[in-house]
Amino acid sequence: MRNSISAKAMMIYGIVFLFIISLTFWLSYTGTVGRLQKDLKDTNLALLKQVDSKIEGAFRQTEKDLLSMAEGLEFIYFMNNSYSDDAQRYSIHYTLTTRLKDFIANNPNYSSVFAYSHVSGDLMTEATFLKQASTEFNWLAQYLDMPEYFKWLSTQKVWDGQKTKDVITLVRSFPALSSPGFRKGLMAISIQENELFQMIKTIYEDGHPGHFFILDAEGNVVTHDDKTQLYRNMKSLPYITTILTDSDSGSFNVKLDGVQQSVFYRTSAYTGWKVVSIMPESTVFEPLKVTRNLLLIFALIMFGLALSALFYVNRWTFKPLDRLAGKMSGMKQGRGQGTESIGLSSLEHIFDEILTDREHLEQHVRDSKPMLKWKIMMELLNGSRSDFHAVYHHLEFQGIRMYPERFLVCTAEISKDGEQLSPRDEALYTYMFCNVTEELIRSEHAGAAIDLGGGRAAVLLSFAEGDPEQNHLRTLVILELILDIMKKQFGLSVTVGVGTCRMDMQEIPRSFDESQKALLYKMIFGKHSVISVDDLQPPDRQDYYKLSRMSDPVMEALRQTDRSKMLTYLSDTFRAAVESNLPPELIRQLCYDLMMKSLQTVSAIGIEPEISMGPLSSIYERIAKCENWKEAEQLVGDILEGLASQIEEKRSQRGKNETIERMLAYIRTHYQEHDLSLERLASMFHLTPPYISRLFKDHTESNFIDYMIEIRIKAAMELLKDKSIKVNDVSDAVGYANTRSFLRTFKKYTGLTPTEYREHMLKREPSQIV
Repeated sequence: MRNSISAKAMMIYGIVFLFIISLTFWLSYTGTVGRLQKDLKDTNLALLKQVDSKIEGAFRQTEKDLLSMAEGLEFIYFMNNSYSDDAQRYSIHYTLTTRLKDFIANNPNYSSVFAYSHVSGDLMTEATFLKQASTEFNWLAQYLDMPEYFKWLSTQKVWDGQKTKDVITLVRSFPALSSPGFRKGLMAISIQENELFQMIKTIYEDGHPGHFFILDAEGNVVTHDDKTQLYRNMKSLPYITTILTDSDSGSFNVKLDGVQQSVFYRTSAYTGWKVVSIMPESTVFEPLKVTRNLLLIFALIMFGLALSALFYVNRWTFKPLDRLAGKMSGMKQGRGQGTESIGLSSLEHIFDEILTDREHLEQHVRDSKPMLKWKIMMELLNGSRSDFHAVYHHLEFQGIRMYPERFLVCTAEISKDGEQLSPRDEALYTYMFCNVTEELIRSEHAGAAIDLGGGRAAVLLSFAEGDPEQNHLRTLVILELILDIMKKQFGLSVTVGVGTCRMDMQEIPRSFDESQKALLYKMIFGKHSVISVDDLQPPDRQDYYKLSRMSDPVMEALRQTDRSKMLTYLSDTFRAAVESNLPPELIRQLCYDLMMKSLQTVSAIGIEPEISMGPLSSIYERIAKCENWKEAEQLVGDILEGLASQIEEKRSQRGKNETIERMLAYIRTHYQEHDLSLERLASMFHLTPPYISRLFKDHTESNFIDYMIEIRIKAAMELLKDKSIKVNDVSDAVGYANTRSFLRTFKKYTGLTPTEYREHMLKREPSQIV
């Protein structure tokens, strides 16, 4: 069976191969030879066109010369026979005869020129004058009533006063544009037939291998390479009839005298004559012989190579198929499907299974694409991936287009006014937001959006050009449009925090963090708004950061609900801001920061943002409308007092809890122990950890971990006053089994390392030490 597969394949392949070669040769042969035949026919027709153009140019010049000569005054007198006396007649005749002689002498191409006066019946040439010429010599009179203004006569014998010649004659009315019945006479000019033929002969530099002639519209020979054919009418010949009935140019083949001939003809648009060229077909296509012979030789070589390929190369081509059939046979035996050989139908079935598995794999990849997209985007946002060239192909596979620089991150939060969205609705609305966002972004720029969960989404934009300020403005315009669409079409409120534009991919996490920080200010700016971190972060001014630190005592007084201290610290902060000559926008920024920190403070106590936000829904506009810093201070003070009242109300509702008091006392006594944990408290007081955690939050306004860290760090700060105690010993004494964890926690809590804190502490008065 293995051999049969190879044999059948080779046979089919051989038939197809030979057929393709034969078809290719036939198409090449017919295409090449046919094109060359057409080119040769076009060449012969082009030569006829040159002949026609040359004759037309010469004839038009002849007509122009005749008209120019007829403009003379002597012609007018002669044609109208208007002489005052015989002396004037003789003078005019002499002048006209002289002019005609000079004309013929200066134009050797012309044979003779005639002037016939119908008024007097006189006929004059350059050689003679016939007074009232008889019909025998006055052959011009018959054309007096011709309908045309001029007419070219085919070859005829004309006597010019001296001898009879074979000429082609142009007859012209006088006056030039006169109709029959109004003409005074005729003018004529003759060109010898031999001159016309020589004019044609120069076109064929190498000579004409056949016959060349010109016929008028009635089939009369005008000129011919065989002079015996002159004055013959060829209309009775069948192939001439074909030429005369066609008003255009063309070619056809005809058999004449037992020889296949090619006939080419062209109709002159000026005279209506037929320019005809007849050549043996073998002569016309003589240049094709070499090409045809080369093609035949090439075809023989190709067939020889094809036969070699069939009997030698194809055997090696199908060896892999034989090996594959053997492997498939082994696979079937391994599956317990028998020991029979694999045939073509079995191979087809196995290949179908492979294709089916491939389709399943592709479907699995398509189903996994959203998760892969989410994973790649999260790695970009958290900084796990920062090399554009390394991540480019992964983005391309996901259909995400990114530029190698200029990135900006936005964080969005989706909500619906008056409704608490379920997790399913949050996911659905976030998906819609991501689709709308990606469609608008990719219309002009590049980027992608993903669901962060909880009704939040991250948007990564990438720009091809522009500075950070331009791209930031572009982003704001796009986001405003997105918010408008989400509100009108889906009734959703979307709040977006916008980070700054970063040039490198490795700075994407910084922009992401900035966007999340900006989103926190939704408590001040309100929902369904775009909040830029550039509007929140002040310039790099040391005096502003100093003022920002002065807000910490204000927040501590708020937490303790000490209104007097709170307002005093607040007044000191604003006074210091004014004395530092801060611009109005930084004073407003200071107000925003105070509001943000106060909302975070009451939120940590357990007052929900939705409750504390009641009087703050328009805080942004209210602060912006303040005309001076005193109004701003008064506004912030009123809001802080309102928050202090909420804290007092919250605490008054709380009351005391003996269990919590005992827990706090236990923590203060055992905080040095490494294994002190929420689970240990739960075991000691026979409560569950979640319940203890909730009690801590309600009655201490902090969670268990933060409370224990605060106690341990404060104890460490006291121990660090003694220079003799090592930092490692301090770490162990306050309950940290790992010194590195202690160092990290201490610096995060105080802003200094234990060693830096000890050195700083020794430089200060004991009363200043916290």
